[in-house]
Amino acid sequence: MMNQSRRILLLGAMITAATLSMYAQGQSGATHLSSARDQATALQKESIGGPFTSVCTSSVAFSSNVMANCDSTILPHNETAIIVDPKSSNHLVGGSNDVELPPSGSSGSAKSVAGYYTSFDGGKSWLNGQVPSGSFTQTSDPTVGFDTLGNVYYGVVAFDLGIGGLSLGGAIQVSRSTDGGKTFSVPVVIDQSTSPAVFEDKEYLTVDTNSGSPFRNSVYITWTRFAFTQFGAYLQSPIFFSASRDGGQTWSAPLEISGNNPALCTFSSTLLAYDGRCREDQFSTPVVAPDGTIYVAFENGQAINDGQFRDQYLVVKSSDGGATWSTPVRASDILQDGVNDYPINVVGRQTLSNSQFRVNSAGNLAVDPTSGALYVTWSDNRAGTASSTNTNVFMTVSNDGGNTWSRPIAVSKARNDQFYPWTAVAPNGTVNVVYMDRSYDPANSKYGITLARVSPSTFSIVSQRVDTGLSDPNHSRWFSASTNGETLFLGDYNGLAVDANGVAHPMWTDMRRIVTVLGTSGTTEDIFSAAIP
Repeated sequence: MMNQSRRILLLGAMITAATLSMYAQGQSGATHLSSARDQATALQKESIGGPFTSVCTSSVAFSSNVMANCDSTILPHNETAIIVDPKSSNHLVGGSNDVELPPSGSSGSAKSVAGYYTSFDGGKSWLNGQVPSGSFTQTSDPTVGFDTLGNVYYGVVAFDLGIGGLSLGGAIQVSRSTDGGKTFSVPVVIDQSTSPAVFEDKEYLTVDTNSGSPFRNSVYITWTRFAFTQFGAYLQSPIFFSASRDGGQTWSAPLEISGNNPALCTFSSTLLAYDGRCREDQFSTPVVAPDGTIYVAFENGQAINDGQFRDQYLVVKSSDGGATWSTPVRASDILQDGVNDYPINVVGRQTLSNSQFRVNSAGNLAVDPTSGALYVTWSDNRAGTASSTNTNVFMTVSNDGGNTWSRPIAVSKARNDQFYPWTAVAPNGTVNVVYMDRSYDPANSKYGITLARVSPSTFSIVSQRVDTGLSDPNHSRWFSASTNGETLFLGDYNGLAVDANGVAHPMWTDMRRIVTVLGTSGTTEDIFSAAIP
């Protein structure tokens, strides 16, 4: 009889293979499991001769841009998050997926680690380090938060690899720093899969820093629980929630919060019988309003049963610290992000024209720290086609506690593709949106970074270019062995924070620098930042 560990590894392999196949066929609104799972698999046969330094400080400037990573200036870093200390505008903490590879000629496997970047001078220099991975070999999907007591919280997805580098199960865990982000503690596990048919994934956290909230300094985290049959068929992916009231030391039992609304979630695309639940979800982001109300936005693929699997943005809220939750409300129209709306890359993922990197439509939910106005952003391809993409960034707003939402407002209308938006609201109510932008390249291939500022009263938009050099994902040293130099990964999101003075701090995956490793040259993936008054 096959032993238990062997069965688990093989089942994990079947599930991951089935997930990739499902994605290529456009099932369930194009389900995106953590990018680090794919990255670790893609790099299993890579090795390098150079070192990876666990702690260092970077202040390398590219004009007004700063290269934050120094732990390795060769290996790829991607998928960023950033937060500013509510008590000090000069104090910033960021995070990214960092990749480690064994030295040339050595045995071992590619390793995805959670890197942190801490600045005490407004982003002029960055201390680099790694968040402990606990009992898992791989961590990814960074998310960071400050409380008002000086603690920093860093959340990740943690998992191990099975046969062929395929991922197994996983956990949601959070580490705390009590020294402002210089070091981080061993993580606390919030939820851990007990089955290779369940993936805990796509977590994001927030901290209630509002002086008028009865739940001040509570830490909240949401994530997606992807469930499959034992044969790899996708079943559901509802959103879960947990809260900590003691500085991240203990957490409440995971609670499904994506809710039930037959008027919005109209069918089941899986083997599960339809029950009105909104349970084919992903990409959740939580925020806390000034009065302590928690809001969570997420993408859901159950709006229209037409075979296109297009998403809608839904929002739920809790006014009692997360004990009970409202029925979901739609905060968008139907996104043009379905099975026939984007080209498909060589591994069955949605991508953009002239590219191979995986892409999704998700943005985030942001809240005005003074008025409590809510903003949802995303990108989709309604202005383009699968043969010629022209993705733009859109935003909706709610001024009544998420009960009703505006029609979509086009944040970007430029030619070519704008994607991976992230939003943060300044103390004066100005809405800041950062996104990757290929309008700076007539060939719609290289990308820059744009910051758009939206007036909360007139919705007039002022945009400016942030990067000082275009990124080239199509001549990449990494994740490109099967694509003739076109990278398969940029991560799944960017980061943006706005400080008390209204200064915007975007943090992004930058691909302007060329490296040569083992005789092969191409662009690498660095973490860059900027401070925009």
